[in-house]
Amino acid sequence: MMRLFCRPFPLVAPLAWLVAMVAAGCRPSSAVEDDTEVRTEPVSAAAAPPEQPVILLTGFEPFGAGRPPNASWEGIAGLDGRTWKEYRLASRRLRVIWGAPMEQLEQAISEVRPAAVFAFGQGLPGAMALETRASNQRGNERDNRGDLPPGPTVVPGGPDVLRATADCDRLARALRGQGYPVRVSTDAGRYLCEETLYALEHLKAKRGLPFVLFCHVPPLDSAIGSQKITAEYVRRFVLDLLEAWHATSADTPTRAAAKQPPADDPRVAEVEELIRRYFRTWSNQDLKGYGECFMPGACVQFIGPNGQLEHSDLAPFLASQAECHRVAPHRMIETPQTIDIRIEARLARAVVYWKLSAGPRTEFGYDHFTLMKHRGQWRIVNLVFYGTKPE
Repeated sequence: MMRLFCRPFPLVAPLAWLVAMVAAGCRPSSAVEDDTEVRTEPVSAAAAPPEQPVILLTGFEPFGAGRPPNASWEGIAGLDGRTWKEYRLASRRLRVIWGAPMEQLEQAISEVRPAAVFAFGQGLPGAMALETRASNQRGNERDNRGDLPPGPTVVPGGPDVLRATADCDRLARALRGQGYPVRVSTDAGRYLCEETLYALEHLKAKRGLPFVLFCHVPPLDSAIGSQKITAEYVRRFVLDLLEAWHATSADTPTRAAAKQPPADDPRVAEVEELIRRYFRTWSNQDLKGYGECFMPGACVQFIGPNGQLEHSDLAPFLASQAECHRVAPHRMIETPQTIDIRIEARLARAVVYWKLSAGPRTEFGYDHFTLMKHRGQWRIVNLVFYGTKPE
């Protein structure tokens, strides 16, 4: 997609104005994330019946042989298979092995098709921490096998940083109101916990997960004031966190959400392929291929920095994109950073967070797509796009 300085509105703007907007330029873009999938068997085999939505809970094994039990697992182990409100809870224990979080999460997500994923790790004493930032760069610590990371990144070619999509500030406020010491953190530790958050956000975009969250809990036998941290205390916190999410999130999944097609539904892959082709053809200045991503008669809307809404039919929009490339002082490359896809009967919806680079500067923004099949192929019916401030 072209950004606000590349999709000129109004389309009758003089060329001088268009050149000035295009000259806003951008920095080199990061590579598109790797799509390699690796699967492994889950620790627990409990699965919910398909008609009941599932909340997936994960915690970690102890940090090495002979080490104390891990609070993150001890707090959720007893919740496996329990019914909570309209959901069934499924608990999985992750290994403290480099690469295991992505492998085991992928498998668990395919198995239970969760409406939400809440992952927990053992953190520092004194408070719970909702993690909001995950680096793709691994630390240099040894895992439970005694191995250093097999590679420097969680997802080769993935974004340097993924931000938590959950509203951690709102959840923290709700939990503090119940007496829990909860902080919002931007440093998940560069170990398996941070790798888990990165894997969750990566899979959320790739597999269309409705909600993911990572939270650190204090070690067992530590204390918060006069309160000793026990498995039961962690379990109560986990259930209160679920309650806060259920009560405060406008995006709380319902039974209808749980009936979404599984992540490996071929329609999801088809829509993602169309979205990636959309970005690839635009960046390669293949305007014929780019135009073929749209349904005939599709409309395009742009939300300006002051909230103004502009509208364009397809033909003048495509013409504006060709002119935008022609006059640009630097080649413009646009890459999707996250892709969130939902199937709704005959339609599909996709929300893409993108990065546009052109020479010395970078722009970021969102594209909201509505798609449907046309002559057997997914095509864009409507596109709404807008720019945001760089992260």
